[in-house]
Amino acid sequence: MSTPRLGSVPYLNAHPLLYGLEAEKATPAVLSEQFVAGRYDAALLPVYETLRLPQPRIVDGFGIGSLGPVHSVVVVHRRPLEDVPEIVLDPASRTSSNLLRVLLTMRFRISPRLVGSSADPHAARLIIGDPAMEFQRGMDSAWEVLDLGRAWNEWTGLPFVFATWTLSEDAPLHTAGLLRDAARAGLAALREIADLEPDPRAALDYLTRSMHYPIGEPQKHAIREFRGMLVACGLLPASSAEPVFV
Repeated sequence: MSTPRLGSVPYLNAHPLLYGLEAEKATPAVLSEQFVAGRYDAALLPVYETLRLPQPRIVDGFGIGSLGPVHSVVVVHRRPLEDVPEIVLDPASRTSSNLLRVLLTMRFRISPRLVGSSADPHAARLIIGDPAMEFQRGMDSAWEVLDLGRAWNEWTGLPFVFATWTLSEDAPLHTAGLLRDAARAGLAALREIADLEPDPRAALDYLTRSMHYPIGEPQKHAIREFRGMLVACGLLPASSAEPVFV
């Protein structure tokens, strides 16, 4: 059998889904561009990028999600959220940026400017991945944190799926099964994965308490709900296709 060409994000939360496999690493936005260009048979794409595809094909069973606080997708701010004039977006992930847009518009009913950069070191900003956790470990008490996983869960009662294994149209037939097998092995080896990190205890806590990897019916429902909200906010065309789980 041929070896699938895999692409993944370079963050700790992806390690259990790649256990025993080789993959090229890139930030979520770059990964999505390379997937569309045909570089990979499967990529661990942000869910928004998957939903933008003409025919989204998602590997059933496992992805990167949360059932409450996720700790690695946060807005940090020093004023009350309703008084924040602007938020600097993280260019690495359009899913997190669009989840933030949905929450600001539909839950909080506020409209701060969303900008690409700011010279103010105290500007509110969206941070994702390992840098988000590093920032929170070192921040002073003047910062407040809006955890987008928590905000979504408290609002909808649903989990949130941040990324899924997404298949190209010509991916080898065994790719989905291979990825599910790797995920099962990785989830059985979380302690070993965490032990390779600079702070094994914090890494294990993050992988076991913040991350939720199974994709079942609640997660599929959450993906459909997020898609509907993206359409309602004009962030996704109403004609976009429903994802198919393989």
